[in-house]
Amino acid sequence: MNFINVWKENNFAIYIFNSLIVAIIVVIGNIIFSTMVAYGFARREFFGKNVLFMIVLATMMIPPQTTIIPIFIIMKNLGWIDTYYALTIPFLVTPFGIFLLKQYIEQLPIELEQAAYVDGANTFQILFKIIFPLSKPAIAVMAINTFITSWNMLFYPLVMTTSKEMRTVQVGLALFQKFNQVDWPTLMAASSIIGIPVIIAFLIFQKHIISGITQGAVKG
Repeated sequence: MNFINVWKENNFAIYIFNSLIVAIIVVIGNIIFSTMVAYGFARREFFGKNVLFMIVLATMMIPPQTTIIPIFIIMKNLGWIDTYYALTIPFLVTPFGIFLLKQYIEQLPIELEQAAYVDGANTFQILFKIIFPLSKPAIAVMAINTFITSWNMLFYPLVMTTSKEMRTVQVGLALFQKFNQVDWPTLMAASSIIGIPVIIAFLIFQKHIISGITQGAVKG
């Protein structure tokens, strides 16, 4: 009964739908764009490469609360406040994803790419037909980490959304707690529902994560 009440009250189903849309878009964006950036850092030589990569790593140490105001101003000027654009586009590429995939791609045998170049393949064909398949373990780790981070995000969606229809599940849960301060069974039911998509995401990527760990053990 508590699960039914959670699903019907306070637009909780809409909150879950919004979080799923945001998390899926962010994960797909990171799989594509973070891998492309990581491949550039791992395999290409250009002026200022090391300095630029250090800057990328340095951004991981910046608290997100310090960047929320300039991001909000940008989103407002673009007219993206209270839209999926504001909730997804700033996170389509992450420093963690770039770092993780760069380190993994550097361990792949470059002879495969050289052979593909000899056979007439271009950079994008090598990236999508060689690098992507060989990087599945690292991509799986990045994907599950990105999904969990996006799913559990509270402060950013709270600032960037103004309507109930665009709130994510963590914002909805925070407001739900405010409205139901003493209804612990209902709150526990809501928390259980929130945890289900994370478990499903882990089960989807579990095979690739375990295979990556196994490959690392064999190489060692």
